[in-house]
Amino acid sequence: MTEMDDTFFDETHPRSWVGLVLGVWLTGVFAASLFGRLDAGREAIMSIVWIGTAVMWPLVYFMVSRCRFVPDSLSFIGTVAALLFGAFSVLSSFFSPVALLSAGYVVLTLLGLWLALQFNTNLDAEQYEQGLKIFAVMTTGLLVGFAWYDYVPGTRLGTGKNILNPNTIALVSTSVFVAAMAIRTLALRLVVMGVVATVMVLTSSRAAAIAVLIALTVTGWLRLRSHGRPVLLFVGIGLLVVAGTVVMYGGQVYETLDRLYSLSTVDRGIGSGASGRLEAWKWTWELFLHNPFIGVGFRAHEFLLRVDSSSHNGYLATLAELGLIGFLAIACLIARGLQILWVRAQEPEGGFIPSLLLGLSVGYLFLAVFERYLINVGNPTSLLFLLAVMQPQWDADPLPEEDELAFPVIEDSTVG
Repeated sequence: MTEMDDTFFDETHPRSWVGLVLGVWLTGVFAASLFGRLDAGREAIMSIVWIGTAVMWPLVYFMVSRCRFVPDSLSFIGTVAALLFGAFSVLSSFFSPVALLSAGYVVLTLLGLWLALQFNTNLDAEQYEQGLKIFAVMTTGLLVGFAWYDYVPGTRLGTGKNILNPNTIALVSTSVFVAAMAIRTLALRLVVMGVVATVMVLTSSRAAAIAVLIALTVTGWLRLRSHGRPVLLFVGIGLLVVAGTVVMYGGQVYETLDRLYSLSTVDRGIGSGASGRLEAWKWTWELFLHNPFIGVGFRAHEFLLRVDSSSHNGYLATLAELGLIGFLAIACLIARGLQILWVRAQEPEGGFIPSLLLGLSVGYLFLAVFERYLINVGNPTSLLFLLAVMQPQWDADPLPEEDELAFPVIEDSTVG
């Protein structure tokens, strides 16, 4: 390798620990929630301090490392959407019944967006893969330890010691399961995914189970698609066999699912109105109708609801808290990120990580129908979603060398 080659390699792949930092960062945010018991009740100022420390420490790393501190910019459309989201988040906080709390979460969320852009600027494909592997393995260990400590037979995981809500454990497990698809060794990948799937079943969270199936389907389809039609045909035949087996043994399948996910119980069954969420959705919509432009304040809708602890719907919560313009701004930012991932995930050589991120994003968007927030920095699943959608500007037709060495950072914007 010539001196010029050495220089180019160093500039393109700075000798940094950014992949390791990504994995530890994501795991650390969950650890802060787990050991700080931040999910118990409604958050207070101390919760912001705990979770804020876990979220923001990579800023110090980017300051002192060889990585770029100032990230690549978003495209023009992405920049406008991010600015509008930030502006209406700040503006709504002035009208919040808990103004100080709202302001704290606004600062923390905007820093989360900045960090996502920093990571995407400094990570290449190899480092991205390394970070996701570290996150999957380390967080699986935390989940197993928590399950061992908390689980009481006959109850949902999370209700044993009331440390974390079962749906929170399932939400975190969703991203760990999908991140395990970055592990190229099939045996290790299946072990991690099997362990995490067991933890998810113990939580009895139906939304998370469906989200995982969606993410697995999207990621798997995109990866198999790159291998050509024969592979897709073979997989399609296999799925038909599985579907036929389910139809033949439908009664036994339903009984198993009913036992695991309480499909016929009064409080959580199919006829329970989404486990009582319909009433909360109705009241959250009313909050939006009374404050359609400014909103009721970032992270403040739950303090104004007359029923339930929150809306249990990230879309309605964002709409009520930020108003229509703020909601459309974040929707535009998400759509732009998904568009970039869709194009990159279909590339035969460079689609391994984008396919995973796109699958996670689609699953997360489904899960947000039943979760408290759409944009959040308090758990690794939401942070990975931010990483997925906060893509810097890029060239729709990059040179092969750039495509191999610089995912996801490519200069010159042509796609909004």
